Amino acid sequence: METLSLRKTTPTLSSRYCCFNFPLNPIIRICRVQVFIYLLAIIALLSGAPAAFAAQEQAQRLVSLLDYLGSDYKNAVKNGKILSADEYTEMQEFSKRSQELFSELKQADKTDKAGVEATIKSLAVQIDEKGDPKSVAELAKSAKDKLIVAYNIIPYPKQLPTLQSGKTVYLENCAQCHGETGKGDGPSRATMNPKNPVPANFTDPERIASLSPFKVFNTTTFGIEGTAMASFAALSEEQRWQVAFYVFTLRFSADSAKTGAVLLQSRMVPRDITTVPVLATSSDDQLLEKLKTHAAQESANVLVSAPNTTLGPFSSLWTEAELKEALAYLRRGILENDSGAPLIIIARTSLREAAELYARGEKEKAYQKAVDAYIDGYELVEPALFAKDASFGRALEGLFTQYRNAIKLGVSIEEVQKRLLEIESKLDQASEMLTRNDEFSGIYFFINSALIIFREGLEATLVLAAILTMLKVMGATQAVRYIHMGWILALIAGGLTWVATQTFLTLSGQHRESMEGFISVFAAVALFYVGYWLHTKSEAKKWQSFIHAKVQNVIDSKKILGLVGISFFAVYREAFEVVLFYQALWLQSANDHHLILWGFVAGLAVLVVLTFGILKVGLKVPLKYFFGVTGTFLYIMAFIFAGNGIKELQVSGWVSTTPVGFPPQIPLLGIYPTLESLAAQALMLGAFFATFLWVGRAEKAEKKVTA
Repeated sequence: METLSLRKTTPTLSSRYCCFNFPLNPIIRICRVQVFIYLLAIIALLSGAPAAFAAQEQAQRLVSLLDYLGSDYKNAVKNGKILSADEYTEMQEFSKRSQELFSELKQADKTDKAGVEATIKSLAVQIDEKGDPKSVAELAKSAKDKLIVAYNIIPYPKQLPTLQSGKTVYLENCAQCHGETGKGDGPSRATMNPKNPVPANFTDPERIASLSPFKVFNTTTFGIEGTAMASFAALSEEQRWQVAFYVFTLRFSADSAKTGAVLLQSRMVPRDITTVPVLATSSDDQLLEKLKTHAAQESANVLVSAPNTTLGPFSSLWTEAELKEALAYLRRGILENDSGAPLIIIARTSLREAAELYARGEKEKAYQKAVDAYIDGYELVEPALFAKDASFGRALEGLFTQYRNAIKLGVSIEEVQKRLLEIESKLDQASEMLTRNDEFSGIYFFINSALIIFREGLEATLVLAAILTMLKVMGATQAVRYIHMGWILALIAGGLTWVATQTFLTLSGQHRESMEGFISVFAAVALFYVGYWLHTKSEAKKWQSFIHAKVQNVIDSKKILGLVGISFFAVYREAFEVVLFYQALWLQSANDHHLILWGFVAGLAVLVVLTFGILKVGLKVPLKYFFGVTGTFLYIMAFIFAGNGIKELQVSGWVSTTPVGFPPQIPLLGIYPTLESLAAQALMLGAFFATFLWVGRAEKAEKKVTA
């Protein structure tokens, strides 16, 4: 039996060439030139950074001031008459200041980048002439929106703050003036300078009705000139968002928020109303208007499609008491736990809208709503659910796929309703699971952290171990470094992805699905190629001849990029998922971050030991069997990646979906009952069997020649 013995069977390789025979020195020189060019580019970019940052801050200040003018002007003027002389004087001062800020911004940019000069001038004229508050509000909003777009200002936090975090920041920094309960009666009110205007009363519905968390965030950041409201820019951005959301909770009780949660779970609500951007940028009045408008529209749709229908609970109009309770949930209840409830509401609402559209015969719109339910709702809470119970999360994910496929196939409305009830039942379980506080929460976070890195890293580890062992068997010690380069770059990219998603990058569900889909497809193609190569070189004579041939022939440096790419995609695909899962776990464990870190270290240690063992065992396996088993394993991984990749691209809209009745859905193997995903996997299987047949015939032909 042939065994692997590097010293006996491997030819001596030049130190300047690996078995792929590519010259290293020219590549190193090229890399040095590229690095030098990159450094020059970075220096050029950094040299303009201070001016860009200054313009960005000026734009944010101007947005803050316009926001203040747009919402507070109505307290100063009505029907062309001054309601409050002090308020009107303040509006005039702020109008003048907004023009000054715009002039400074225009000077910094050398142009009116946002195209707001005429609007700001019109705004000033309207205020001087005691114009209509509605017109002033519209002009201020128009200029504000243009500035937000032009300067890429993100008017919402990356995730919703928790109630407790906001309360902590508020009591430490705001309660002295605004009072512990937010009534504007804090102990420092008597010593404020100036004494007017008095601190805002956040429990007054009229006072807060036109405010938004974004406005409060801006006020906290920059303060209000000429008043006792100082800037709290020393607080982190996260802390300022926490207090901005917290002040809207002060006029609602926990019981009222719970009642509102039940109402929103049971009714049709606007799909986006519980999203972070809408909650951050909307006033209470705007949120209530969304609820009322949507309910009226839904009721009208039902009556048009079925005039004799009695309106059910999903589309009935809201009473004033119900609106108040719904608002209590939107402002307070959402912040009381990190259960993913807003996202589940989005999923539930979109699923119900899909069923209603399907009942009216609007099949395509119904299918898109079903896709939205997954992408904008469940998919965003999925990492947190997977961290709790991966098998349950995967099963629920499968139900979403089945629901979409049922709509696509045109099944009966009764069947769609049946599947809807099944998903809603599972969503109820998901809500309970996510809100449940485990008794041994510390152990839970540690174990889940260890399992995430081990589970997600195992696939990439097996792929890398197989390729590295193969290269060592071949004596391709120079090529090994490029495999290492690939996975190291993938880990760096994973780290940068983590930093980006924690700072400036907000990935929508569609973006995440698209990225995972393309990465999976690229990885499938790369792994299939390596598996094919292994099977064609499974005989000792063939791989020895291969080595000799490559030593004697110079190969294009693109081969190096191929090695790096195979390693990179195999690892980054898993690293991307690891980032998503650890983000969810990190947000769940405000007081247990150290346990997550230790769990990560423990899981990584087990993974490293396992990898080392696989590499050692691989060198002792007979060559023919090692190449055969390794190649087959890579084929299987390519098969799974292909199915998952196509499924993710279908969800994100890159690939069409044609459901079929068979086979059953098996997510573990990447099998989904759609024509496109099965076709991709069938292509993999066909090529796999063709390789076996071709290798078998080649071996028979070789034996005949030898005989």
